Amino acid sequence: MPLEPPEYYIGPRVKFLTHAFTRKFLELARAGGVDEVTIMHGQILGYLYRCSEKGQPVYQKDLEETFHITRSSVTGVVQLMERKGYIHRRSVPGDARLKELFLTDLGTQACKEAWVAFHQVEDLAIQGLTQEQVDTFLALCDHIHNNLNPQKECAHAHDKNHPSPSQRV
Repeated sequence: MPLEPPEYYIGPRVKFLTHAFTRKFLELARAGGVDEVTIMHGQILGYLYRCSEKGQPVYQKDLEETFHITRSSVTGVVQLMERKGYIHRRSVPGDARLKELFLTDLGTQACKEAWVAFHQVEDLAIQGLTQEQVDTFLALCDHIHNNLNPQKECAHAHDKNHPSPSQRV
C-alpha cells in the first residue's frame, strides 16, 4: 500500500496548523510585551479571567475538566504559573486541601495582552475567507472531533463566552 505525503491526511494537516498558530501567537504575544506565556497558560489565564468576572470560583479540578488534561499536568502548569506570578492559590475555608485559583495583577495583564495576540492570529487565519467558509470549517472540525471522541461534545460547542472566528468575520 503506497503512503501519500502528509498533506493528504487530516492529522498532519491539523498538526501543521497548530504549529503555525502557536508560532504566530508567540511571536505576536512577545511583540506585545507578553513573555514566557504558552498557549495553555494563555487559555488558563483567559478561563480564570472569565470566571472571575462572573464571580465563579475555580479549582484545579475545573481546569482538568475544562481543558481535558490530567491532574498531574494541571498541577505542573498551576505550580509554574504560580512561580511566574500569574496566579495564586488560596485555601478554601472548611477544606484546607481544596485550593481556589486567582489571577494576580500580573496574570490579568498577561491575559489581556495574550488575548490581543490571540485575536490578531485569529484575524490572520480567517483573512480572505467568507463567513460560509469559516462556518463550514468550524462545523467540519466539530464533526471530526465528535468522530474521534464520540462520548465527548466539542469543548466550545455550547460555550457562549467563547467567541469563535465565525462571530467576528
